[in-house]
Amino acid sequence: MPDADLYLEAIDYEGYLDARDCARCGATSCRALVETLRASGGAYAALNRLGEGKAHAIAATLAIERNPPAVPAITTPRPIPPELAALNDPSPGDPVLVTGNSAFTQEVLLAVLATTARPFFVLFTDTRGDTLDMAVILESFTADRVKSSFEAGRLAERARGSTLVLPGLAAGSRDEIAAATGRPVEVGPVCAAELPLYFAEGWRVTGECG
Repeated sequence: MPDADLYLEAIDYEGYLDARDCARCGATSCRALVETLRASGGAYAALNRLGEGKAHAIAATLAIERNPPAVPAITTPRPIPPELAALNDPSPGDPVLVTGNSAFTQEVLLAVLATTARPFFVLFTDTRGDTLDMAVILESFTADRVKSSFEAGRLAERARGSTLVLPGLAAGSRDEIAAATGRPVEVGPVCAAELPLYFAEGWRVTGECG
C-alpha cells in the first residue's frame, strides 16, 4: 500500500528566514541556504549562527522530512476516541493544536511532537475518523464539531488563555471556529513537520532543560 501524502513539499523553510539569516550563514540567498541545509542533512555548522532556537527548529524539521512517519494511504476512516491530550505537562496559556480524530493523523502528529519538550494541548476533534485533509473535503471538520470537542475536553477550564492553532488545510474555518469557541485562533502550517519552525524559539528538544 502506498504511503499517505504528508504534504512535506509544503514545508516553507524560507518563510522563517530573512536576508540577515542567510548572510550570517554565508549563503547568497535563503533558497540557497535551504538547499545547502537539505544537502547536508542538517549537519551544516553555520546553522548555529541563526541562534539556538531557530537552529534547533530547522534541524528538527529537516530530521522529520528526511525520516517521516511511514503512514499508509487509506480509503476508510480509522477513528480514535475524540479527546484532549496534554503533552509535556501543559498549563493554561499553552497552545492547543486542533486536528481530527484519525488514527493516522494522531500517529503523524505525535511523532512530530515527540521531538520536543515544549508543552501542548492537542484537541482530537471528532471528524468521524477522517484524516484532516479528507475531513476538510468531506466537511467533517467543522466549527460545530470543534466546539463540541472543545466543551467535552473542558478546554475553557483546562486551557484558559490558550490560543487554538488550526492545521493550514483548515484555514477556511478560522473565523467560524473563533466565533464558536470564543478563543483566538491561529492558522498553523499545512505539514505537521513544519511545527518546529512555526514554534521556533519555543521548540525545546526532548531532554533539554529550561
